[in-house]
Amino acid sequence: MKAIELILQALEENDKYVQDALKYLKEEELTWRPEPHSNSIIFLMWHLARVEDLWINRILKGGKELYETQNWYTQFKTPAQDNGGFYDVAALMNWPVPALKLLNEYRVAVRKSAILFISSLSEKQLDEPKDFGWSKGTTGSALKHLVCEVGEHSGQIGYIKGIMKGIEPPPDFIKKK
Repeated sequence: MKAIELILQALEENDKYVQDALKYLKEEELTWRPEPHSNSIIFLMWHLARVEDLWINRILKGGKELYETQNWYTQFKTPAQDNGGFYDVAALMNWPVPALKLLNEYRVAVRKSAILFISSLSEKQLDEPKDFGWSKGTTGSALKHLVCEVGEHSGQIGYIKGIMKGIEPPPDFIKKK
């Protein structure tokens, strides 16, 4: 398997984890937080899409994020550069919770952009140097970080759902007790 294929499959698999975690959740469950200083599922979904948009469109493509160029920020009622990073409790509590439909539309637009870009890369281009603004790396190291961050936050989404609902549906070994 080539590196590009691995990256695309990892992003696809993580998206399936998120979609599975969303099954059967009610709106109030999407916004539930285990503690006031914790993230909600819907916040993590938004942050995931924002981070993917940042890494692909701003850092790797050297342009502006779709959030800004397609005016998503106006629909989400946040500043154009906001991605949820480094929020404190006050910022988290004041974050304007979007409709799930809007969030999914943005997520799909970002993912399409990411897939088109990643699919266009050659294996050699993964070694091209990149300046991330806060550090330096390569196209490949940026994509590695993206896959790791997507995995981290999709796992958090599943964990929050598990705290609320347990395992759904319960495995057979639990049903038999």
